Amino acid sequence: MRRDAAVEVSRLLAEDSAALQLETLSDWGGLERLLTRPRIQKPGLALSGFVKHVYADRLQVLGLTEVDYLLSIGETEARAGLEAYCKRKLAAMALTRGLEPPPPLMELAREHGIPVLRTPLMTSSFISRVTRRLEELLSPRANIHGVLVDVLGVGLLLIGRSGVGKSEAALDLVLRGHRLVADDVVEVMIRPPDTIWGAATQLHQHHMEIRGMGILNITHLFGVAAVRDNKKIEVVVELSDLHEDDYDRLGTENNNWPILGVDIPLVRIPLRAGRNISSLIEVVARNQILKFRGIDSAREFQEKIATHIAMTTGTATPSDAPEEASPRQVSGQITGLVSLGEVE
Repeated sequence: MRRDAAVEVSRLLAEDSAALQLETLSDWGGLERLLTRPRIQKPGLALSGFVKHVYADRLQVLGLTEVDYLLSIGETEARAGLEAYCKRKLAAMALTRGLEPPPPLMELAREHGIPVLRTPLMTSSFISRVTRRLEELLSPRANIHGVLVDVLGVGLLLIGRSGVGKSEAALDLVLRGHRLVADDVVEVMIRPPDTIWGAATQLHQHHMEIRGMGILNITHLFGVAAVRDNKKIEVVVELSDLHEDDYDRLGTENNNWPILGVDIPLVRIPLRAGRNISSLIEVVARNQILKFRGIDSAREFQEKIATHIAMTTGTATPSDAPEEASPRQVSGQITGLVSLGEVE
């Protein structure tokens, strides 16, 4: 796992400039300073010289209140407070509402090499946007070998050994009208509070490798509607050469695959000659949509079979029958019941 422990101020300027609308008033060579926390800080009492709780590795945001305060007091008093404030080796300051910085602030920022930024956004709006962006830039990240697709709005991460057919299945899904997010290398990250999002690396974005054909540009072949830049990962689909006893026949076992400490539901699809893997993957997405709505077909069927077994054997009443038979016991009886024509 890789974690971006710090972000340079220059990267914050380059990232998502349309949303933050930041401009550099003066940087004095300090744009390489590091931000290590996603939360911003408003100076408040720090402008009066009380700097005990000032965190230099946070972005300092000054709004109308701070600027009016500096302008309302004498320049000597303002300079004294700002001197103690700027000595904290701040990573950067950002003024909101397009405000003009007071002269003492710019002078002391230059003296201490602190970049001064400005945005026309209202303070509350800017804080919300920059906090969200810093959370993304500073969140834990990792690269996973797999293919990420958006099927019916559900993010499916296809995993399996190299050459198992993940890219071919994804290509078939694209032909069915679904969307590719990333092929081969999926960059995953945590978005608060505990969701996992995936995207392609900049080099691989919107491209796919098909053995025997080489690298394909999915956007050029199928249009922009066939791709998307990122997607929340909601199910992991493992394509593997499993034996019959290695997978859940009922689909009631709660299998998970951890990504960056977050458990994602796992579905294992055994590969067999002649199986339409892309159709099965599409059904996984449809079944997940039902689960989002509180409908679990496998568990409903399990309860129905368990009730039938309990009633025919006389071991329990309908009300407590589902608790009397485990999923494995039910699975063992299904084949016999079906062959006898007892289950409709």
